[in-house]
Amino acid sequence: MKKLILALSLGVIVVAAYSFTSDKDKECPAEGKANPKKGKDAVLKPREKNVNKHKNRQSVPQIGDYDKSVTIQGMYDSKDDSLWSEEKACSLTGYFFRAVDNNIESCNCFTEDKAKYSTNIYLSPTPIDKNTRLADCIVIVVMPYSRTINKDWTADNLNDKMFGKKLTASGWLIYDFTKSVGSIMTNSNGSHPERRSIWGICPMTDLKVAE
Repeated sequence: MKKLILALSLGVIVVAAYSFTSDKDKECPAEGKANPKKGKDAVLKPREKNVNKHKNRQSVPQIGDYDKSVTIQGMYDSKDDSLWSEEKACSLTGYFFRAVDNNIESCNCFTEDKAKYSTNIYLSPTPIDKNTRLADCIVIVVMPYSRTINKDWTADNLNDKMFGKKLTASGWLIYDFTKSVGSIMTNSNGSHPERRSIWGICPMTDLKVAE
């Protein structure tokens, strides 16, 4: 009898834990959430919510969604936030430099679930050499949704197989103003630039070796 009660109790605990996890996962809206460490009254500004909604898109662009005027060189030289529309998609061809996993962000509601973290792909407009820096690259973001399209789009796998290769990355356009401090085009005097422009692709929905 005691064993039966123990088994039932464990079953209740497992179900409760599963329900809690499921409910917790559902608590993260597309607009994201403010950092809980800033207090229960912390809120995201409308512009932050908007960029998170764009990051958390879960659809593959159709042919009519692509803006063919967008090129990696044009993005490399861009400073204007109105140059393109975040409602459009693009394809960029460049050379794979590095893939780096991100961490907790407002777009993933500061979760500690690493499966929900994004990955930055750094794409250079010129072939990779010893002088290539992150600051010379355009950022293509692999979101959790991207990995539902291709589970192999992980930092380790991409770094292992793609270094130096000429690739074409496709997906939705993003103008991520939250990264302006680390961008050369918006903060040319920054001490630690980590990208060329805050224009990029997010989420990435396709990646191919370029012909």
